[in-house]
Amino acid sequence: MFTQRSLKFVVGLMLVLVSVVPAMAQEGMPPLPGELVVGDLGAPRGLAFDADGNLLVAVAGTGGEASFTLPGPEGVAPVNAGLTGRVISIAPDGSASDRIVGLPSYAFPMETGGVYRIIPNGDSLWLLFSGTGAGNTGAYWADSIVEYDAATLVVKNVINLNRFEAENDPDGRGYDTNVADIAWGADGTLYIVNAGMNALLSWTEADGLATVEAWGNDVPTSIEIAEDGSFYIGFLGEGIAPGAGKIEHWSEGELVETFSGLTAVTDILLAGDTLYAVQLFLFGEQGPGPGNVVAVSTDGATPIAEGIPTPFALAMDADGALYVSFGTIAFAPGMTGGVLRLAM
Repeated sequence: MFTQRSLKFVVGLMLVLVSVVPAMAQEGMPPLPGELVVGDLGAPRGLAFDADGNLLVAVAGTGGEASFTLPGPEGVAPVNAGLTGRVISIAPDGSASDRIVGLPSYAFPMETGGVYRIIPNGDSLWLLFSGTGAGNTGAYWADSIVEYDAATLVVKNVINLNRFEAENDPDGRGYDTNVADIAWGADGTLYIVNAGMNALLSWTEADGLATVEAWGNDVPTSIEIAEDGSFYIGFLGEGIAPGAGKIEHWSEGELVETFSGLTAVTDILLAGDTLYAVQLFLFGEQGPGPGNVVAVSTDGATPIAEGIPTPFALAMDADGALYVSFGTIAFAPGMTGGVLRLAM
């Protein structure tokens, strides 16, 4: 989820969270908002509805039995790896089944790297497999976008971001790549947000990858394209510091407006004229704590659902109900995650 540059801050943040959560548990963890759709998931990430109304959930997994180490910002990091990553499908009647299984999962001390998002588009499923956060495994499939035939799961395209970063380095800050989100323009161009590159890229089969925009160290995480073709891009913010998160609105290559003062934005969703955002965590009197879902406007951020342990992604069903994944970082022993349907 996080880039190599941001991981150092995250390690410190999670150490504080580990001390805060047990105290909360002793006092009684407040109930989760909304309705639990599915639970007991290892690091759930992206959410999306397909044309049949099934909710697809990208699950990074719980690592596995293979143990090794990788270099990272804090030195050598231990990793437990396995094939526990998967995509699950939740039917309109609430029944859950595996859609794709056996995907690589890298469990680091503070988070799990692997499957990041699953996004249907036309007759394809697009799977995002992130960089591993604490270091480069050297795996050729890492930091890639895979297009599957939705009916057969035959692979149609693989877009790997490593070579582009090595040859172009859009933000000029050295090698770091972590694919985070995708969206399509009206002409079929695929737009890619890369948190490690601090960049927005474009891709077509004919022309390949190109840089659209790059930032300093703002860590873009999410993208929505409006009906008028303008872009909304969410950011963790430099250092993932309180209030450093934001959403930028771009139109015809120009920055139109910025919704600032947010914290650790991991996903955004545009529904008509309403812009929603997920904040991974919030700071209170005891330090960092559970995050929330907010509606964002020029007047600020209005909470929609609060007290959510490390929420990550949003999706909206045909009836306008919001769904959010949570527990994307297991900052307490034995903690798992799931998906909530929010009471609106």
